[in-house]
Amino acid sequence: KLGHEMTPRGLGIDYRALYRAQGAVSGSNFAAGMMRRIEMMGREPEEHELEPLTWAGFKNGSRLTGAQAMWGWQQLRLMNRQVLAIFEDVDVYLSPVMGKLPPEIGFLGPDQEPRELNKRQGQVFPYTPPFNFTGQPSLSLPLWQSESGLPIGMMLTGRYADEATLFRLAAQLEKELPWAARKPAVWN
Repeated sequence: KLGHEMTPRGLGIDYRALYRAQGAVSGSNFAAGMMRRIEMMGREPEEHELEPLTWAGFKNGSRLTGAQAMWGWQQLRLMNRQVLAIFEDVDVYLSPVMGKLPPEIGFLGPDQEPRELNKRQGQVFPYTPPFNFTGQPSLSLPLWQSESGLPIGMMLTGRYADEATLFRLAAQLEKELPWAARKPAVWN
């Protein structure tokens, strides 16, 4: 209706490879940060002092080698180039923000077993990671809502350093589908 051409298109990336690379990079980075913290504190943390995911990240990250960390960086760079190449002929990439409706409070929690929490995060946020790594501008707009009144966000991702296109598109969409006055049924 607004004159934009829409073409269905996936990113064509291997998400398992993306998460493996990200795990090596963030795990080794977190372990390095913890090493600095340990130097400042003069002791290693004890398991009960950290949330389960943080403890697992510290322990797993400490076991990574420099070669594994560098493999992760290289893999992320290669995958970033693959994602960025899509924007040679695409101005904006549209995807949902979440893979499911907003979950109940507690579905994602700090005390959950790390593998379960990571699995749940992957279910809730399957579309955002590639763009978190490329550094491209993205914005989320509550363009629709569920039958129960929960917002359904759509994520618009633009070319690297092209926030202006996203802001212009967001202004068009807000004019056509205003959301400022929409409130869920439980709104106080």
